[in-house]
Parts: sequence; C-alpha cells; structure tokens
Amino acid sequence: MKNDFSQYTEQYSADLTRLCMSLCGNKVEAEELFQETWLKAIRHYDKYDKTKPFDKWLYSICVNTYKNVLNSAYRRLQYSFSTSEESDNFFNSIPEIDNTNRDDYYELHAAIRSLSKKKRTVIVLYFFKSYSIADIAEILNVPEGTVKSRLSAAKSEIKRRMTCE
Repeated sequence: MKNDFSQYTEQYSADLTRLCMSLCGNKVEAEELFQETWLKAIRHYDKYDKTKPFDKWLYSICVNTYKNVLNSAYRRLQYSFSTSEESDNFFNSIPEIDNTNRDDYYELHAAIRSLSKKKRTVIVLYFFKSYSIADIAEILNVPEGTVKSRLSAAKSEIKRRMTCE
C-alpha cells in the first residue's frame, strides 16, 4: 500500500489542491479539506476498487468531506482572501488573463462563489475538472438527471448574475 499511495499522492495532490481551493474558496479551509481527504483515503484505501479510476474515488471523498464537514451549519463558507496579495496571486494564476478581462474573472468567480454548495460543486467538477455528467453523477452518487438539472440551474444563475450586476 505504501508504494501505491505515495504514487497516488504525487500524481493527484496538485489536482486535489485545486479542487479543494475551488470548493472552499480560501486557503485555510482548502488545506483542511485537502488533509482530511487524504486522511480518509488512507483510512479507507482497503475499500478502493483498483479496477476503477483513483481520481474519481479520491474526488468523491473530497466532495463528500466538503459537504459533510466543512460546510456544517456553524461554518458558512465565505469567499475571502487573507490579504490583497493572496487575492492577486490567485487571479494571476488563472492562465492567459489580461487586464481587459480581469474584472470579468472577478465577477465570474464571485458569481460561482455565491452559488449553493450543490450547484458550485457541479460547476467546479464540470468546468474546472472537466468531468462528464456521468462521472460527476458517480462522484456525487446522484442520478445523471440531477447533475444536469444542477448544472443548468447553476449556469442560469451565473448568467443572470453576470448580466445584471
């Protein structure tokens, strides 16, 4: 297990970090989600079906942990940066951003952050992780129709926010 797992951590840590940041919106909670996800993956590695892709299994753990632990009633997630430097670093890390579109990225990001956790999770997995509807349904353990519905509603809400504000 040790060799398998070290290979998995090398291969998937960067993507898992981006997923955690996309879901949580701030560095501290993303780091907590990242650590909790790997801890659960290690604890439950014996339940992993090696005939299936490891990343789907790992991201399922991440999304479920996000829903169950980090998004509890006493901890409503608000998107915030600790410093303006952290904010600038985040937005500068977006590929091919130029100053003419910079405000659009802020608006889009704010619109995504304002979505409910269910809609935001589907948007992140579909657009930022490039998963198919079927893959997202498997990761979230919901029917494909539910994924399609959430995706459609999320896109409509983002479009409405982007055109109205």
